[in-house]
Amino acid sequence: MSRRAYQWCAALAAAAAMLTGTGCQEQLPPAPGIYPTPDMSFIGRRTQVRLSMEQADVAFIFIGGFTEQVLTHLRSLYEELPPLPSKGKQVRAFYAWDGGRGCLVYHNTRLIQNDLRKFLKANPKADLVFVGHSYGGSAIMDVLRHVDKRQGRTLVVTLDAVSCRERSHPRERAADVDYWVNVYCSPYRHFKDLAASIGGPWRYCEQADVNICFSGKMRDSQARRYQHAQPQPLFVEKAPGQSLSASELLIQACRRHDIGNPQKTR
Repeated sequence: MSRRAYQWCAALAAAAAMLTGTGCQEQLPPAPGIYPTPDMSFIGRRTQVRLSMEQADVAFIFIGGFTEQVLTHLRSLYEELPPLPSKGKQVRAFYAWDGGRGCLVYHNTRLIQNDLRKFLKANPKADLVFVGHSYGGSAIMDVLRHVDKRQGRTLVVTLDAVSCRERSHPRERAADVDYWVNVYCSPYRHFKDLAASIGGPWRYCEQADVNICFSGKMRDSQARRYQHAQPQPLFVEKAPGQSLSASELLIQACRRHDIGNPQKTR
């Protein structure tokens, strides 16, 4: 599909979603200091931001889920999160779980894999930080299984990860992942979460360093039930019994692992 055709499809799909009451989250200004600066236009927010091949010490990579390029759920986090605590230069990237193909049946992560290999060739000691939602969560582990020889640290946050039944094994921890926070919403109660239930939710993952569970019976800070379709509260809010949110745990891990320090050794 050409870029122009894709843009028309994205615009029409987004319009249909808003008309049916499943539209996008409120658009807020991007956080200061993000590089590259997020494109906040209507189409720009539905376009992948591929990993830059320039010199950098940290790559902060977001991978969205099944309807990400229409409903921009994780894109909001990509735009609003401030830069990670880092002594070096960091770049951001934003991908769709299937490499932007919009494929309903078959998907692969070859685009992300290829971009990451090129980035690591130019920056062999760079640290990697991933946040993935839904199919984007399983895509992270899929990518990391195919990209080896990583010299830097790798931190991962999965937000209510989902994978097709026959692809359920990606819930296993990929090699060289230094820290993994797995957040999930259980039990599903909202009608919007039906697709996630059918698709194969990971829920509790034994190999994660931290598992955080949000009950679908409870409500977030905006009085909405915690649900798969809203990853932002799952990332920034504290679940009952947890002293820190996933975002706070990630920041803590960045400091503990000295993320972005060009002088450190693994």
